[in-house]
Amino acid sequence: MPRLRQLRRRRRWWNAGLAWYDKYPTVPGDLPLATAWDAFPLFEAYTAIALADPSPANVAAVTDFAVGAERYWNPDMYPVGGFTFYPDLAGKTNSAFFDDTGWLGVAFFDAYRATKDPRFLHDAIRAFRFIDIVGWAGDSGGGIWWDTDHQYKTAEPLAAAALLGGEIYQQTHIKWYLKETKKLLAWADKHAWNSARGLYARSDTSDTVMNYVEGMMIGAQTMLCRATRDLSRCIRAEQLARAAAIAFPSDYHWAPETDVIYLRWMLDLYAKDHNARWYALVDAKAQQALTNAKDVRGLYTKRWDGQLASNDRLLTIAATTSLFGWMAASAPAPH
Repeated sequence: MPRLRQLRRRRRWWNAGLAWYDKYPTVPGDLPLATAWDAFPLFEAYTAIALADPSPANVAAVTDFAVGAERYWNPDMYPVGGFTFYPDLAGKTNSAFFDDTGWLGVAFFDAYRATKDPRFLHDAIRAFRFIDIVGWAGDSGGGIWWDTDHQYKTAEPLAAAALLGGEIYQQTHIKWYLKETKKLLAWADKHAWNSARGLYARSDTSDTVMNYVEGMMIGAQTMLCRATRDLSRCIRAEQLARAAAIAFPSDYHWAPETDVIYLRWMLDLYAKDHNARWYALVDAKAQQALTNAKDVRGLYTKRWDGQLASNDRLLTIAATTSLFGWMAASAPAPH
């Protein structure tokens, strides 16, 4: 079934002329290809399938997608290269969004896990360095800027970078990544903490809490717990998970592309602490998606509550497919 879904998705969203996926299968435009935000869940879907079933064909599919995703890399960014929101912008822009870089960095690290190809670890490392070096607001009190124009700070790229830094440290044991990851988390603890909710806020000026930010922060704390054997990090991850389960109850639904990030890292916490509550939480959402998200063509283009999403935008079906993939890649909780 996962391979069948891959083939259906490729036929409908694949742009043969530009050799990449379209954002929409039928909506023309000057920039028709998938943005980084659209490519990320599809990248993760291929990887999750390969981690669940590491057949040569599934691993090759990850390699193929990862090589294609390197088209988002712009080596001409200043002062160091970075990932842009759209492919093939090298030499055409010096602007980028740091959250886009974060999504792709996490996806490249996952691709490395699935393929063991150091090329993709290198891609993840250069994503982290771009956020940490260019995105850090060192002259403005710390935190991570939303974009290279320094419009405002926000938690999405910080959370992605903290997660990615922890992953890279666990793999490489290079202490600089641990130091920088701790720096990011310490800033968020001090400046972007919503004490009333027990969760990270969107920024130092907004107390809004967002499920995918909390998911990545849970992932970052879990990763550091594994990498450093600091049990306080696991305790912190579990505290965040309990608070998140209250903030985002079973009837809460934002969008597939955001919700799946939160749920994926709840599964990762379950893999560490074996608390079946986290697995059950994700499984309930996956069952909801299976029941409600399929359209009359058999494609998962709807929201998980059955409402219409966005005119067959790639990120919707890709996010739902990645949720199923991450469930398949996780050991079921005992009954």
